[in-house]
Amino acid sequence: MAIIVLAYILCHGMTAWIVNPIEVYFLGDITMFASLVYLPHGVRVLSVWLYGWRAILPLMLAALLSEMLFTKTDVQELTSHVLWISAPVGGLAALVSFELLRFLGKSAYSGDNFSMNWRQLMLVGILASVLNSVTQTIIFAGVISPDSQLAVVLTYALGDMIGQAVTMVALMLCFRMLRKGARARGRAR
Repeated sequence: MAIIVLAYILCHGMTAWIVNPIEVYFLGDITMFASLVYLPHGVRVLSVWLYGWRAILPLMLAALLSEMLFTKTDVQELTSHVLWISAPVGGLAALVSFELLRFLGKSAYSGDNFSMNWRQLMLVGILASVLNSVTQTIIFAGVISPDSQLAVVLTYALGDMIGQAVTMVALMLCFRMLRKGARARGRAR
């Protein structure tokens, strides 16, 4: 479970230190609550895919630690009263999305399938991003100005979806490199 926490924090750090400055440079400060490329969403979806409900506690811990490590002090002070409510929402949104798919007869959990179905994982990620964005906007409603709520919902949803896609493409490339390396080592023997 430590891998979930570390992967989430690493992805959150990359979002905070690399993605957000690029976003601010090109798009201005869209919102202090969301990023257009939120990489930890991919970690949430993949963690719940692999571990089911057991991934929620490490994801919650990772979300809290990430907020403490990477969120500016003024934003932390502004949102500290709802942070404990906000932290589990992303992981729970992923879990609810997997369960919704299972309820509809299409279980997408790793233990239920012999291979990874990227389309199902992206579908779960899209559902989870919509649930997460709406729920987070409700949680932060007292902090977000009414004029910005639509922008926040859209940025959360798009950021989660794009972040998951980027995370999954990066993983596919890593797996491909590992397979090529294994084949090359196999031929060398």
